[in-house]
Amino acid sequence: MLVASLQVLVTVGVLGFVVARWGLEPITTALGSLPWWALAGGLVLGAAGVLVQALRWRLVAHHHGIRLPVGPAVARCWQASFLNSLLPGGLAGDVLRAADDSSDAEVSAGRRALASGFAAVAAERLCGTTVVLVAASAALAPHRPLLAALCLAGGVVTAAVAWRWLRRLPARDLLGVGMLSVVGWVAFAGIFALALVAVAPSTDPRLAPGLAAVSIAGMSVPVGVGGWGTREAATAWVFSVVGLDPAAGVGVSVGYGVLALVSTLPGAVVLAARLAPRVREVGRSRDRRHARAGREHAGA
Repeated sequence: MLVASLQVLVTVGVLGFVVARWGLEPITTALGSLPWWALAGGLVLGAAGVLVQALRWRLVAHHHGIRLPVGPAVARCWQASFLNSLLPGGLAGDVLRAADDSSDAEVSAGRRALASGFAAVAAERLCGTTVVLVAASAALAPHRPLLAALCLAGGVVTAAVAWRWLRRLPARDLLGVGMLSVVGWVAFAGIFALALVAVAPSTDPRLAPGLAAVSIAGMSVPVGVGGWGTREAATAWVFSVVGLDPAAGVGVSVGYGVLALVSTLPGAVVLAARLAPRVREVGRSRDRRHARAGREHAGA
């Protein structure tokens, strides 16, 4: 609880700094600049990103004794994305995804089943993080070589940690995991490009990949809520680095945050659908307890 509170404070503090530095205008302008096609495009690209993540997860999980059909894997990943976008740290949804004992997956019996679930989720998330850091390193190399080297070092660390759980995969599947990770990054960079076109249409679109790389890396730091705050600060900074107006970067980042959030909303439907049977079962159990207590009271 303390960690979550600190993460909320970090988000509020960084956003407060952003507003104090560049005012509310970039934020209000961004919120009023998102057309329907950007929202629709964000939803489509977000769905593509979730599908790619689900396929990557299934590929890793298969080698940890977990067999999960595509449909349930997509549903769980969408639910996780929705929860990650709302809860501090951006990891709670994945923790639930790893610990979920629903009957839509076949898991090898044994006391290590739960550990295998967490290993598969951790490995696939770390693969995605590795691509994010390497992309940020490539984008920063011409401008800030030292920072680029730090990002690359971070990518090496995440890849090394992931390797602990990936080494059992054959070369073909390792290649598949890597390719899916890159495609997933491209999908989310595409959402950033949509925000860039909608909010700052005068910006050279050729700059979008590099700007997106730093923005996505900023929101991937698990110190806030849904990437807010760190993403805006990182995007404003990289805009200034390449000679653009940092206030425009704040606006684009806010637009990206809205599009990213919209892309996770189907996960709310999945969460409600998956919770409904459990809520009904809790209600039935409560009714049975009340009925049993009533009979015992009547017989007393």
